[in-house]
Amino acid sequence: MDITTDSGHHVNQVVAKTQRSPRRRLVAVVAAAIVAALLLLITPFPRGFQGEATGDAALRREVESTLGSKHWHHMAAAKINGDEVTWAGAGADENTEFEIGSITKTFTAALFADAIERGEIDEGTRLGDVWPDLDGDVAEVTLASIAMQRSGLPAQVPAPDFITGARTMVANYIHTDPYLGTKTELIDSLSTVDVGDKKPEYSNFAFAVLGQTLAEAAGESYGDLVRERITEPLGMHDTFVPSSPGGLTHGYTASGLPAAPWTLHGAAPAGAIRSTTHDLSIWLQATMRGKAPGAEAAHPRAEYDENERIGWAWLTTTSRSPHITWHNGGTGGYRSFLGFNPDERTGIIVLVDTANSVDAAMGLISSDSASAADAPAMKEG
Repeated sequence: MDITTDSGHHVNQVVAKTQRSPRRRLVAVVAAAIVAALLLLITPFPRGFQGEATGDAALRREVESTLGSKHWHHMAAAKINGDEVTWAGAGADENTEFEIGSITKTFTAALFADAIERGEIDEGTRLGDVWPDLDGDVAEVTLASIAMQRSGLPAQVPAPDFITGARTMVANYIHTDPYLGTKTELIDSLSTVDVGDKKPEYSNFAFAVLGQTLAEAAGESYGDLVRERITEPLGMHDTFVPSSPGGLTHGYTASGLPAAPWTLHGAAPAGAIRSTTHDLSIWLQATMRGKAPGAEAAHPRAEYDENERIGWAWLTTTSRSPHITWHNGGTGGYRSFLGFNPDERTGIIVLVDTANSVDAAMGLISSDSASAADAPAMKEG
């Protein structure tokens, strides 16, 4: 029956619905309360860092105060002042292993600078020079444009097929590694992408391609390249590109739920490296002093945005005192920050096993008129 033509029946329906609505509202309120209670039971409350305190108590308090109250778990930090390194931690120390996420890009950029010095490539080397099957605009993309985050390549790694794309979406929901493609699939995807404007735009995909391209030019795997050209010469014995999730316990999401380790597979050069604050202090000091392989990657070369200049991967602030050269990182259950000022010879490293930003650590060695927590952050992963 068309209720718009039967006014009496329509009125009776409205009255009946009005009489029933308080009970329905009560049921809805009770149901919502039950759901909220269940969510509270499975989602931890924000809390400070957990576990045994290690290292320097003053630095630990300084880091905890700067980062504030969130869903934290464990933390390790190092502060560099000239030749002196101070360590601090909670449930972790300077030898505890963490995923460092996109700080990996500073290693990939160093390999780029080192490969130029070795004569394997040059700044004008194009993707098509290393991967001759490529054609069109993507073949003309230079490695230097990738290293300065202005290649025009997409921000994220394209899925090679529907099934992998679906698995990636699921991985994001269940907090497992979403980077599932192999090196071959990564490079093959170059033939399907559109190259955009050559303007500053952060790209995990581009840096994954850069690292695998450098490995191809050297005739080695990316992991072997990192080990042979960076970590072994510098004595960074606990820094490596993992081949499997094993050996590392899970981290935690920003809401405190467990998140599985990442290896990133073919996209490893964008964010897969694991390290410690001890090893990263070696990396920071050697880069700051210009002694690390490919240290010139940290030198600013172009504008990135109104507050930042970019070298190869490394950002340098222009709105803080002193200026800080830095990079951050993030995976499903970890966050990281590394920054230094070469003139002051100061630096800071903070690693945590929760997916909450630690970029505010910049404020431990530099300041400006804004809050350190408002320091610009690059996309992580």
